[in-house]
Amino acid sequence: MREMIDQESQTHLVGMSQFHLSQRKTDELLTRDEIARTVDQLLGAFPELRERVSRDGAIAQLGTIFSTFIGEESILRGHDTHRPWLDGHRASVEWRFWERYRALLIQRRIPQPAINALDRITDRTLELLGNPAEPTPFNRRGMVVGDVQAGKTSNYTGLVCKAADAGYKVIIILAGLHNNLRSQTQIRLDEGFVGKVSVPVGEAPNTVVGVGRLNPSPVVNWATNRTERGDFNRRIMNHFGVHPGGPPLLFVVKKLRSVLDSVLAWINATGNAHEAHGRRFVGIPLLMIDDEADNASIDTQGQSFSKGRPDPEHEPSAINARIRRILGRFDQASYVGYTATPFANIFIHPDAETGGEFQDLFPRDFIINIPSPDNYVGPARVFGVSLDEDDVSPGLPGLVLEVSDHAESTASRETRGWMPPGHKSDHRPLFRGEERVPLSLEGAIACFALVVAVRRARGQERQHNSMLIHVTRFQAVQRRVVEQVQECLDRLKNDVRYGGSAALDRMRAIWEEMFVEVSDNLDLPDCVPVPWEEIATNLRLTVETIRTREINGSSADVLDYDEHKEAGLNVIAVGGDKLARGLTLEGLSISYFLRASRMYDTLMQMGRWFGYRPGYLDLCRLFTTSDLADWYEHITLASEELRREFDRMEIMRATPREFGLRVRSHPTLTVTSRVKMRHGSEMRVSFAGDVSETTVFSTDPRILDTNFRAADDLFGKLGDRFRYTQSPQQQRGANGAHRWNRSHFWTGVPADYVLELLDRFRTHEDASRASSQILAKYIRRQNQIEELTDWNILLVGGDGQEYVTLGGLTVPSVLRQPKGGYSKSEGEPPRVIGAGERFVIRRLLNPRDEGVDIGPEGYDTAMAETLENPPKRRRADDDRPPSKPAEVALRRQRRPSTGLLLVYPLAREAKLTGPDGGEILHTFLAIPKPVIGLGISFPYSTRAQSVTYVVNSVYGIEDDEEA
Repeated sequence: MREMIDQESQTHLVGMSQFHLSQRKTDELLTRDEIARTVDQLLGAFPELRERVSRDGAIAQLGTIFSTFIGEESILRGHDTHRPWLDGHRASVEWRFWERYRALLIQRRIPQPAINALDRITDRTLELLGNPAEPTPFNRRGMVVGDVQAGKTSNYTGLVCKAADAGYKVIIILAGLHNNLRSQTQIRLDEGFVGKVSVPVGEAPNTVVGVGRLNPSPVVNWATNRTERGDFNRRIMNHFGVHPGGPPLLFVVKKLRSVLDSVLAWINATGNAHEAHGRRFVGIPLLMIDDEADNASIDTQGQSFSKGRPDPEHEPSAINARIRRILGRFDQASYVGYTATPFANIFIHPDAETGGEFQDLFPRDFIINIPSPDNYVGPARVFGVSLDEDDVSPGLPGLVLEVSDHAESTASRETRGWMPPGHKSDHRPLFRGEERVPLSLEGAIACFALVVAVRRARGQERQHNSMLIHVTRFQAVQRRVVEQVQECLDRLKNDVRYGGSAALDRMRAIWEEMFVEVSDNLDLPDCVPVPWEEIATNLRLTVETIRTREINGSSADVLDYDEHKEAGLNVIAVGGDKLARGLTLEGLSISYFLRASRMYDTLMQMGRWFGYRPGYLDLCRLFTTSDLADWYEHITLASEELRREFDRMEIMRATPREFGLRVRSHPTLTVTSRVKMRHGSEMRVSFAGDVSETTVFSTDPRILDTNFRAADDLFGKLGDRFRYTQSPQQQRGANGAHRWNRSHFWTGVPADYVLELLDRFRTHEDASRASSQILAKYIRRQNQIEELTDWNILLVGGDGQEYVTLGGLTVPSVLRQPKGGYSKSEGEPPRVIGAGERFVIRRLLNPRDEGVDIGPEGYDTAMAETLENPPKRRRADDDRPPSKPAEVALRRQRRPSTGLLLVYPLAREAKLTGPDGGEILHTFLAIPKPVIGLGISFPYSTRAQSVTYVVNSVYGIEDDEEA
């Protein structure tokens, strides 16, 4: 057994090392060797520490502090008269609030690159707000977009500090719909901005926290407090006479009609200027931060427009109207919405305005897309989603586990069992006829008990540990789940306490099956291996500390992390909507998630398991259904594409309005609730400069046969009627010219041939990015303006063992990795994981295929454009210049009249490793006809038409013939 680490000595060693390393004069990332040299020098100077610390653990911890890479943010600005003001104003500002917040982040060992990035991004955001030092009125609207659980609260806390230093006098934080989220936000602002425990107005504050311990002199007044019921109360405020104009005045309020009405009434009673409808504030700059800006803030009533003018009699939805009224009561007001899912905000009409509620909340002045550090564990990393052809990361192996025992199938639908998808509010969760949790949830609870024990063994006993159970939105059903979870937890506690060696053997089997191999494969330097003997010892100590909490509107339970900050809180949180947005579950490791949604923003916001997991990422697990895992991969890919588009539009100096149009025309369905996208529910799609590819395929024999015949007929008709080449050759390439061996290529093909294929082709309902109906409709619309009239077509030959004949031409099939990989049961051949009624791959196109019809001159032009505007650096090792043209640059080289169709016959067989270690050929997809995949590369066009479709409630497409 290894020696126990003395945590005080370990902390001392890391602190000294951090001080020495922070004296460097460069922002370049530190290497592990440089960090190791510093640690060794200090251990040489203080040899008494050697026996009490972990050298490797200190190096790993310092690595997370100094070697974290953060890419550059992207900004879209409105075309207005706003002028940069911060640099000219900087010297006259005493940055007291910001400097003490920065010092707090350093003290908390936030990675230095993250602090530098926060400083830079908040500067750029502040400069896009109105200048509070000037008397000129302003009304600014902006939005900051960041990943779920990636540190948006820290970002806007930094912005609040700088805004207060610059002269903003009233700061209003709109903090969700529930008391627990509002209270959590207030506590974080206490620590990062106020510096004191915000007690109810009128009580004497006597406790400093956070930044107040570093420098208690900067003063902040508060109108709300950190207690669960500490939201704004106008009568209390009026009684104690707190007025804006002196120290900054902070409000942290819920987005509820009654609360916002109370704020408006307070303004009406205390404003320093009169107008026809009451008082308002003049010369008192307001900064409003809208946390989770896509939630509750959107006008869902659907304002009508006549000849481009908004209906002045329109009545917005209640919360939206009151937010706009509050902003309108200040002659100097800046509004910044923060969200990870900006779709609903983008769907706000840019010109929406009414006489009583002023301008709507569309971020007309700026949108900032902030990057996440490379130690952020987000959707792309969890699910292995990437747009880079060279990135073949499979995700985090073992962290996502399939749940299938939550429901029982009747006919073709899951309608019975413990928690079927379609249950009602009176549902009784029964597993195999008993009121108990399913085996998958029982195993998840056991995993959580092990996580708590392992983290204690790693010296993290003062850290919080949380487990999330989110399976239903109905509070009555949640109550029954809590009872069953508590019974399961009680059985586990008794088993550990009184079950003797047999009980510990069962827990050891879970540890070895669920954790050991995954931890070894991940090989994370900050996740120290722990022998089972230490885990068993700590398990007996920690299992009794685990508590169950019901987190919903009718429960008195709270996540009281702050009260347990000295010893750490170990909690299993069961809930629904209150856990779905904004609320941070500290130390979240185990998530059991069955709550389905087909809306991008809702589903992504429910992903509380994304974030930072220092020292315990190897212990994290997500228990969910295969369908939900598929959906997360799908929406992650769509979000990644939009971020790429955002970067491209920044280079083109596009505005937020133009980005809004691009989001509305993105060829993906159901980005948000239809009621939130009243101005976009009839989706207008343009594929100009885009690519469409099938990645979801039906395995229905009839559909397979239909699609195969359609492709067979196309190539039979093409024959040699058009310019035809076997094995076309690209003229340029990073590693020499590329030849499409055993492929077939036609040029100058009329659009009718492509349209006939698309009209006959049947795409899976989940293949929203390649709907043959919508693609055909778009091409016909472009044909009306003499675009997409001529086509180049490539029948792609690949490396598969199986040969496919289409139109009399035989090509080797194309191998594509199934999304879930392969699985092999004892005595059975490999099969595709998750293959049933559909077959899913990660990508169909090899990006170089889009260059098959680009000549030498066009290739060189595309390469020069890529080098001039290279993709933003997203990883620390992305510092090499591009070696090949970007796909978007290649599409620019094709005339608007010319499209490219790529046809891929996919392999049903693959060479896999056999039992003896040699290669064997296996049929992994037992279907009667090869799967045919279609990819279309569309050229850019300044005259691109759009096609309209309506999204129905079950993710289908209802065609609408009117543009």
